[in-house]
Amino acid sequence: MSMKTVKILSLLFVAFAAVVIFNSCNKEYATPTITWDGAVSAIIDFETEENYDVNLDLNFSAEAGISEIHIYKIIYSGVDDETTVELDAPTGYAELTTFDYTFTADNSMTDFDEGVTRIEYEFVVTDAELQETTEIYTIYVVEAYTLTFIVKDQAENDIADAVITFNGVTNAAGDYVFEYVEPSEVALDYTVTKAGYDDVTGSFIMPALDTTVNISMVTSLSGWSADIPLALVSETGWAQYPLGTVVGTSENAGIGMAFTYTDGTTFRITKTTGCDGWVLVDETAALGFLTTTDLQTAYDAGTLLSQYELPCTIAKAYAVRYFVSKVGTEYKLVKYVYGYRNGANNTGNVIVFQAKD
Repeated sequence: MSMKTVKILSLLFVAFAAVVIFNSCNKEYATPTITWDGAVSAIIDFETEENYDVNLDLNFSAEAGISEIHIYKIIYSGVDDETTVELDAPTGYAELTTFDYTFTADNSMTDFDEGVTRIEYEFVVTDAELQETTEIYTIYVVEAYTLTFIVKDQAENDIADAVITFNGVTNAAGDYVFEYVEPSEVALDYTVTKAGYDDVTGSFIMPALDTTVNISMVTSLSGWSADIPLALVSETGWAQYPLGTVVGTSENAGIGMAFTYTDGTTFRITKTTGCDGWVLVDETAALGFLTTTDLQTAYDAGTLLSQYELPCTIAKAYAVRYFVSKVGTEYKLVKYVYGYRNGANNTGNVIVFQAKD
């Protein structure tokens, strides 16, 4: 073989070796992957969920070796408003081709305040060849709105400590706001309670907007009061009820009645200052009254009295009488329970009432 031929073969060998080395430095590595078992999203239902935690067992794989891992939390509000926060990422994966990591995030209802519509957790892995892969886990929010109750009494005064139960959820006394209420196609029930007032119940279909419900509460009738004795106006210094106790007054402004006259067979009552008068009602009606609204209705429908002759006999109660009395803006159910006249024991003329309001 000539020297020229040997030189050519040598050049060919060097060229072949260069090609082999070049090809080995340009190996095509597979794109990195991020995987986990389970769904890639969750839908938040505020009516049934209390906590919206994320718990994912992630696997990062990169044939060329893992270079970087980043985790981002992206919060979406409204249509196009978003906020991105980079979270703490794992460590200890450098140059590994596969890496397992458990990602957890504790969310609660408050994370979805201020119009938050969804939250994305974005996982990014980059390999030694600068190839990058991104996977996203998304929490979607079911459309929900705020429901507010405004509670007042029949005089339009605010009631601050009523208890409201709405759609099976009971708030603390005075808490009238229900958040994250989903629009409904069927009527949702509510109950409003407060001691001294009649319960208010109702239902409505929740629209797709923040909503206010106005509640008017009516005071319920209390039980019968203790005895309210009145002495004849001329005998207040010595007429007694019970025996041994001087009554000391002929009128009671709370029920709007004064004991002003007797002829031995009747006791006359007249209205006091501040009282508009009374309406006589029968026992069946009186015992059926449950609220002050019932009293007002009966008062408006009755015959207004400012004076009335109560029957009585010596030393015994006579027929019970029922009145609806209006004093100022308040209505009271008043019962005449006793007419007492005992001259023999020198205890004087006394009449006795009880009241509900």
